[in-house]
Amino acid sequence: MKESILFDEFWSHPNKLLENHIKNMISPGDEELDKQVKLYHDIAKLKNNFQIYIRDTSNDKLDKNHSFLSAYFFLLNSKFDEIPTLFGFLAIVSHHGDVLNLDRLVREDNKFLGDNFENSKELKYWNEVADAAKNIEIYSRLSTSKDEFLKKAMSLQIFSCRLIYRNFTYKDFIDFKSLYSNLVYSDKFEAIFNEPRQENKQIPLCELERHISKLAEKSIDEKPNKRDTFRNFVLNNFDENYKLFTLTAPTGYGKTLTALNFTLKFNKSRIIYALPFTSIIDQTYDIIAKIYENSDISVSKAHHKTTIGEENLTEEDRYSKIKFLMESFSGEINVTTLYQLIFALFGNKNKDNVKFNQLKNSVVIIDEAQAIPYNFRKDFILLCEIISQRLGTIFIFMSATMPVIKSENFKEISNLEYFSKQDRYVIKWLDISGEEDLLEKICQVARDKNTLVVVNTIKKAQELFVKLKDKFCCFCLNGYMYDEHKRATIETIKRAINTNKDNPLASKILLISTQSIEAGVDLDFDVGFREVSPISSIIQTAGRVNRHFGKIRGELYVFPEISKFTNLIYGDLQKVSKAILEIFKQREVRESKILEISNLYFQKISDQLENLYIQSEIKKLEFENINQKIEEIMKDNHKQTLIIEPEENFIKDFEAKILEIKNSSNDEFTIRDILKNHIRKLSKFSINVTFKDKEKLLPNLRQIRGLKDMFYLPFGSSYFYSADYGLKKDTNLDITDEVFD
Repeated sequence: MKESILFDEFWSHPNKLLENHIKNMISPGDEELDKQVKLYHDIAKLKNNFQIYIRDTSNDKLDKNHSFLSAYFFLLNSKFDEIPTLFGFLAIVSHHGDVLNLDRLVREDNKFLGDNFENSKELKYWNEVADAAKNIEIYSRLSTSKDEFLKKAMSLQIFSCRLIYRNFTYKDFIDFKSLYSNLVYSDKFEAIFNEPRQENKQIPLCELERHISKLAEKSIDEKPNKRDTFRNFVLNNFDENYKLFTLTAPTGYGKTLTALNFTLKFNKSRIIYALPFTSIIDQTYDIIAKIYENSDISVSKAHHKTTIGEENLTEEDRYSKIKFLMESFSGEINVTTLYQLIFALFGNKNKDNVKFNQLKNSVVIIDEAQAIPYNFRKDFILLCEIISQRLGTIFIFMSATMPVIKSENFKEISNLEYFSKQDRYVIKWLDISGEEDLLEKICQVARDKNTLVVVNTIKKAQELFVKLKDKFCCFCLNGYMYDEHKRATIETIKRAINTNKDNPLASKILLISTQSIEAGVDLDFDVGFREVSPISSIIQTAGRVNRHFGKIRGELYVFPEISKFTNLIYGDLQKVSKAILEIFKQREVRESKILEISNLYFQKISDQLENLYIQSEIKKLEFENINQKIEEIMKDNHKQTLIIEPEENFIKDFEAKILEIKNSSNDEFTIRDILKNHIRKLSKFSINVTFKDKEKLLPNLRQIRGLKDMFYLPFGSSYFYSADYGLKKDTNLDITDEVFD
């Protein structure tokens, strides 16, 4: 029976023709499978129920689902082999959600492609869609035979059942993600911008060169000469025949600007710069944004604490555009977290795959590459190799302590002889009998030298701070301080060190820290003390000693455990380190020998700990399970977020704003997005605390109205929190005369 067509034109979104939406999504560089998936992904929006809904989105009781019926039409019209057809089908059914395990799509109980798929309610709209499609030029060659579809669907189901005997590969995984991410990115981009995607602007080199020249003019010591020599060596190592590089260089050599300079030689239109910690992301973003502040190059910062300024929230489409560009690596230069990059590579979530699409023809810089968890480091590197071949992506791994990469596809672009020429510090074993011995040694040194002490737990850092704060110009840095206070502490220390280097009478600095200090923090101490820890952490701490090439060699003392729980904190890495730690106990190790020590450490990790972590899940394309396994490594499941109220009435005003947003006249999607952006503002004042610590504080905490299970410590709770040391790990710790600000 012929279905009645209720509309003369068909919309994909409010006031937007479906045909225009599809045409704008298809890009010149798309492969044929990409084009066909885009062509059919929304075809079921032609059904009457959807067309009624899209003209009045408040009418949400109608069956407006369209993904599976659209996938059915793709399947019928597919001229591809079984695997590409299956991938296209899965991409279309997942384009409004996350990707399922492949076997869930073809399981017996799957109502869409299982044993009883021919009874799917989606099929009752078949004729409605087929008749409407005849009026649209892009579907002029559409096959619409339902009988033919049922045959092809049965054939695909039988083929899919045989997949239990097939082992998929990492390349198959990337092939699917490439297809799926292209669809979801293009779909969202066109829906927001109402136009085809435009190529990014070429990033000019002149601004960066001008910035580097200004730095050289300002400096009068020998450091720029070392950095210039290093940068020139790296740039002369440029080789367009490679797509995978390592940049291994000592700390303090200016790897950030050198890597940017090297990157721009590829003439790619996008750079993605990934770092492990939000604190150094902000620092790196500020440097790069300043370089391009007078150009039309977009420098974006994308991590879970980034918010959109209020001035951009007044115009609905303006907000959605900024949000999309910021969260999808769509700027010319995108500074982000290693966490975001990892989930772009491995994740099954829709939002993560929007980012994955932007890896194509980009340069990805991975700073502090040792921070890639060893559990899945081999998987990560293998995916990078495949992506570089499949998507034309350039990867640059940077570190002073580079993990072992067993691949001939990587080229080292630094001169490793730089390490043998370094003599900024020496690492010594400090043989002490306990904490009192340590304190005595610190007190001897800290009177005349800027001193860094790094311990393994927040509790121990705060305890040492209490014991030393009245004797020295003392600071504390740890993970129980929120970001603004960490940054303020680092800047205060930096200024004080610069002052006392110029003025011998000025007070020396003593910093008690956890590993928050290790990577990327540009502070320069005369002497350091490091509690025993994995070798890479010891070397990273050493990188804060005589960082700026002072004439007097610095010293880093490694001392026995005083914090307890070191093995629990560092796990297998500490076990691997034990044999190498014996070297420190037997003799002093100068910086010139550090590369040798680092390579030995990472070789042991590679031999003893690294393997293909998700190989079995890849073989079955279990996208959900892969995401879950990576989450288990990356997420701090034993901790919970706590907000520290930064000023009086901050939370009260925040709660009032939530109510205002919910009651606004915006549509539900805009309300949801603006609400998310507003809630993100809390993250600036958040810390992650253990459940045990939160339980101890519960009588003093309050819940934020409108947010489920979100608690805050009210402003004025100076007994529990201070900008100087953060949240007390031990509530009985006696820290007096502290102010809350």
